[in-house]
Amino acid sequence: MSEERLQKILRMLESDRTLSAKELESRLYVSSATIRRDLAELSRRGLIVRSHGKAMAVTRMAHAVAHGSPTLPDDPIGSAAAVLVKPNSIIFIAAGRSALSLAKAVSKVAGLTVVTDSMAVADALCGHAAHIHCTGGHLLAGQDALSGSQAAELAGLFYYHMAFFSGDSLTENGDITFYGLDRMPVLQTAAGHAEKKVLLFSREQMNAEPGSGLLRLKDMNYVVTDIPGYFSSGYFRSGYPGTVIGAGA
Repeated sequence: MSEERLQKILRMLESDRTLSAKELESRLYVSSATIRRDLAELSRRGLIVRSHGKAMAVTRMAHAVAHGSPTLPDDPIGSAAAVLVKPNSIIFIAAGRSALSLAKAVSKVAGLTVVTDSMAVADALCGHAAHIHCTGGHLLAGQDALSGSQAAELAGLFYYHMAFFSGDSLTENGDITFYGLDRMPVLQTAAGHAEKKVLLFSREQMNAEPGSGLLRLKDMNYVVTDIPGYFSSGYFRSGYPGTVIGAGA
């Protein structure tokens, strides 16, 4: 892996705000597999965030979240998942690709209590949800995710009608994986306290390199995805017994 190429990618992202993997391939004259590996490494180092085929430098992402920038992409997965949320319910929204769009979509649901390990989600719901609880804890670089014993302790104070998760990848064994183990206490606590669990899964995650398996597909009651056929294709060794909800065209 070329350190010089990684630095070039980072400079491009800092200059252009967001770039797709295809645009990076074209500019750097390398294969799609090389770009995927490079982006995975930059994400692992906490220097970029990846969302729906695009990448953004952490400094740009922080600016966009803090100022409500319209450069953050709309996500039909979050909008489709919001239909599952009923008035006066208690939900957990884990930091991830579709978390912010889900937060915006549920902001008008009456009497909602939201617990989240994402500061961006908490900010988006400020003044909208009836009650918002941000877990606090240690902020993981580049992930907008809070971790640590304090975060897990607060997440464990509630019992949720629904908990929404978005991993970094999904293996054929049905492991929902994340880049690093730091989030395990919070995610597993929330999952253990949820009546229903929902996985938000995008096309980009289908080809992502796997990280550490923290949750299991078989434990999810719903999958909301822009590639619903993927979950009925026989790719997963144990199959998927839950409900798949298609998002977008």
